[in-house]
Amino acid sequence: MLDIKVLDLTRLIPGAICTMMLVDMGADVIKIEDPNGGDYMRWMGPMIDDASVFFRMCNRDKRSVIINLKDERGQAVFKKLVEQADVLVEGFRPGVMSRFGCDYDSLKAINPRLVYCSLSGWGADGPYAELSGHDLNYVSSSGLIGAMETPQVLGGQFADVGGAYAGLSGILAALLARERTGEGAFIDISLSEASLPFGLYNWAEAITMGLPGGGGVLTGGLACYRVYYSRDKHPLSLAALEEKFWRNFCQAVERPDLIEWHQQPDKQVYLRRELEELFALKTADEWESLLNDADCCFMRITPPAEVHNTPHYQARKALGIFPDGTPWMRSPIRINTDDVTINNHVPGYGEHTRAVLREVGYDDAQLDELASAGVIR
Repeated sequence: MLDIKVLDLTRLIPGAICTMMLVDMGADVIKIEDPNGGDYMRWMGPMIDDASVFFRMCNRDKRSVIINLKDERGQAVFKKLVEQADVLVEGFRPGVMSRFGCDYDSLKAINPRLVYCSLSGWGADGPYAELSGHDLNYVSSSGLIGAMETPQVLGGQFADVGGAYAGLSGILAALLARERTGEGAFIDISLSEASLPFGLYNWAEAITMGLPGGGGVLTGGLACYRVYYSRDKHPLSLAALEEKFWRNFCQAVERPDLIEWHQQPDKQVYLRRELEELFALKTADEWESLLNDADCCFMRITPPAEVHNTPHYQARKALGIFPDGTPWMRSPIRINTDDVTINNHVPGYGEHTRAVLREVGYDDAQLDELASAGVIR
């Protein structure tokens, strides 16, 4: 579908997932790694056959090239790749690519059609731009953790993955614009800002109603939108926000007396207590049997180790496990219900250096010279 060449200079989650989705759309993604270990994710556990499982999940079907961008000759090699590239994705703090002589303005002079996407923690400017950070810091700043009843580490990487999607959206929009104008673009993605929309409703409630964390419609303030526990201690989710779903739930559990109190503020403590006692009367299997067909927005909570066994995800080929034990997950973006082939080829560190550089005109003698000088590996 996408017949484009992408240079991926990122490490860890945001860039890896962004370019993984581009791979699933048909892009040729070339992972540019440094000579001092490359992407940190290569060496992060858990491991299968001395290779990181997470790296394998997020970097399948990419190609790996090792270039020393701190060396001027390495910068020259990289710029040869840029001449033929459509997209560049980097995840450094602001200013790092300038020190390599490979910032957007420098590369635009070489390839005006280049779409350059910068994924950084806080964005290209602002008082936090130079701060270090990880997902926990970004979601702390954006209000997601503060919106919880008990602030704690979230069960997922919202800023990192949100940044991956924001980057992908920006890249696709810039490619579309390039088809019309012939010019590339610079895309500035802040991971912290990418997490803001996840807490949009919480923020609006807090500003307009003065609600504290954990007291909102979607953060536990309503009994109809909470987590409960079955008799056998399995967590269950109920999200019957609309009146029709709440009515269906109350009728299914034979508690029509609760219908009228659905979202009445002064009845929420009472409703929570009633539902806690109610859900504790049956096992999770019994609740599934009773409520799955009641059309009331009920779902048993699946632990991570069982997600791949979910019949719905299996039927849609959303994820699975290769015979060697490596989990795989396809991009959730489906165009014309395309059936993406998921391969288990993960690039070895620097596996494609010579092959990729031959494609841009280097011969074996030149590659030998660059390798002996430590410019490539």
